[in-house]
Parts: sequence; C-alpha cells; structure tokens
Amino acid sequence: MKPFESLNTSRTRIRKFLPKDRDRLIELLCDRSVTQHMAFPEEMLTEKGVSGLLETTIAFYESETPLLSYAITHKKDDCLIGVTGYTILTNNEIEVFYALLPAYWGKGLATEILVTLTDHVFSSEDFDAVVAPITKANKASIRVAEKAGFTNHGLQEHPDYNDLVFMLKKEKLSSI
Repeated sequence: MKPFESLNTSRTRIRKFLPKDRDRLIELLCDRSVTQHMAFPEEMLTEKGVSGLLETTIAFYESETPLLSYAITHKKDDCLIGVTGYTILTNNEIEVFYALLPAYWGKGLATEILVTLTDHVFSSEDFDAVVAPITKANKASIRVAEKAGFTNHGLQEHPDYNDLVFMLKKEKLSSI
C-alpha cells in the first residue's frame, strides 16, 4: 500500500506529516492520557523519541516500505490535533490506529476519521477487513470503532500488547 497525500473528513484533513508538526506531535505523544492505551516503547514517548519518529516517518514515505502514519489536522488552520494510520497485516487485513489530543475528545472526530480511513481502504485497496486492537480500559475508543461500524470480536492476543485486547473488525462488503 502506497501512502496517500491527504484525505478529508467534514472537519479534518488527514495528511502526511511535515516537519512543522514536531511540537504538536511531541505534545500529543508525551501526554500520558493519550498514550496510556498505545503500544509504544517508553523511550519513544520523549521529545527525542518523538522527533526521531517524525523524521523517520517523513523519510520513509517515499521508500519501498513506507510508514503509513499520518497527521490529523483542522481543515481551517492545518494545526495538528492527532495521529492516525495503518499497519498491513499478513492475512489480507489492515490494522488502523488513531489518537487525538484530549481537547478534541468527545466531539465525534475520531469516528469521522475512522469511517473515512476505512472507506479509503475498501475503495482503493484490496483488503478484506480493517481491524482495530483496543485495550480493555479504552472504552471511548471501543465506542468510536463500534459507531464506525466495527464489530467486537472479543479479547485476543496481539503481538504489540502484553495483555489481551479487544479486536474490533469491519469487513469489506462483497459485491455480488
């Protein structure tokens, strides 16, 4: 899967990261209320770690193995408010992730973003399903995925998490 340039929701733009996103990305990924449910190593959740991650992500967009990580911004001012992206899995599924700064929680933005990302995958790529592994304690994210049409397939093991996670999945509707 090649990286896309940008996708728009009604209120946000999902685009490739830019160097100007550094400070807001550090704010996001160094906020423990945001990252407590994420599978990031501790050394990544520092100013130095986030800066390195941003540089690597930008550099890899044009590689044979791009990092499919994107900035979520306000349409009106292009200010970073979150992150999202994909991981390609081996079973013709793609895993999605999303996180917003706390000031943007509870406004329906995550659902809007997840619907847009899922629609993009199913309309432009040949994947059978989009999955979202979500920790047991992340009830808000479970609600987001369910509102976006994902079905909860129960607790499962995931290689990035130490504990079982809920696996939410949305399958591509087959056209007959």
